[in-house]
Amino acid sequence: MKTRKHYDYHPGTARFGLAFQASQPLDHYVRCAKLAKKYGFDMVQVYDDLLFKPAWPILFAMAPELRGSGIKLGPGVVNPFHMHPALIAAHVASLNEEMDGDSFLMIGRGAFHDLFEIKTPKPIAATREAIEIIHGLLSGSSVKYDGEIFRAKPEVRFHWDYIAPNLPQIWIGGWGPKMAELAGRMKQVSGIMVSSITSGSYLAHIRERVRAGADSISRSADEIEIGCVPGTIISKDRDAARELARTASAVYLPYLEPMTDYVGVKRDEIESVREALWRNDLVMAAALVSDKAVDSFKLWGTPDEIIDKTLRMLDSGRGADRINFGFGRGEQDIESINLLGEKVLPYLLEKVRG
Repeated sequence: MKTRKHYDYHPGTARFGLAFQASQPLDHYVRCAKLAKKYGFDMVQVYDDLLFKPAWPILFAMAPELRGSGIKLGPGVVNPFHMHPALIAAHVASLNEEMDGDSFLMIGRGAFHDLFEIKTPKPIAATREAIEIIHGLLSGSSVKYDGEIFRAKPEVRFHWDYIAPNLPQIWIGGWGPKMAELAGRMKQVSGIMVSSITSGSYLAHIRERVRAGADSISRSADEIEIGCVPGTIISKDRDAARELARTASAVYLPYLEPMTDYVGVKRDEIESVREALWRNDLVMAAALVSDKAVDSFKLWGTPDEIIDKTLRMLDSGRGADRINFGFGRGEQDIESINLLGEKVLPYLLEKVRG
């Protein structure tokens, strides 16, 4: 293996999982679950994005394969604007039973609301209130709640004998500084998962805001895991990986503010991509995505390049504690996960875990 630039780590802290766009038949995800076990990933998430397949049926299909493996399974990111917190709580409680306590929930503002003119007023307050209601229900207690956005009467509780050995972890899914501070302030929250970005300095910025939130309630910021879920295109063919990454970037680029501002992607580029998507012209949208945007928001390249880019995201513990490598291209996912598991993960585990 080639000589690499020196990076510093806190041995024992880095963790690696898999994440999946919901667009394939159920048996595809069962195959991916088997690969997660085979190679030693410790977390599997399924995106719950509008106009893709719903995450929950996929999660329940994967659960029998992952139960008892120690791998945590859950959706990310759900949001309280598409599904009421009580329904989210019931779904994750059911999944937690199927997983014998090894489940999690990622919740945040979400995306694609503009396609249906869905209003998302006060997303920080809505996320906080939703987490408080969900956590109360998952704790097995009745929930009387009188929030700014959500309310619940005293008799609100699950109407079945909910039994699970552990409470599901609750993560906030988001990438803005205010949402990061919320993750730090809420003791119910285990971590924050940042989507797409590959910039270690931006992840360090998120870490600082999480710490500020934790400090405001005298909580240790070390309790809160900083994760990132970059869309991952890994291939022996570098040029093919770059172009696939460019196409994949187009779909999400209009929704990545303020990260786009941080890395210097121009507003004109974003609006041009958005207009092409509105015309249902993905080819044109992809052609309008700059190299800067591709490099900033997709983890792409050969196995060696993926290793180097991942190490930069983890450098000195200032960036991420966890990387969940994201996939969504059907049969190509199988080949990519095999490459990741055989060529990338062993090196990363040896390097960062000491």
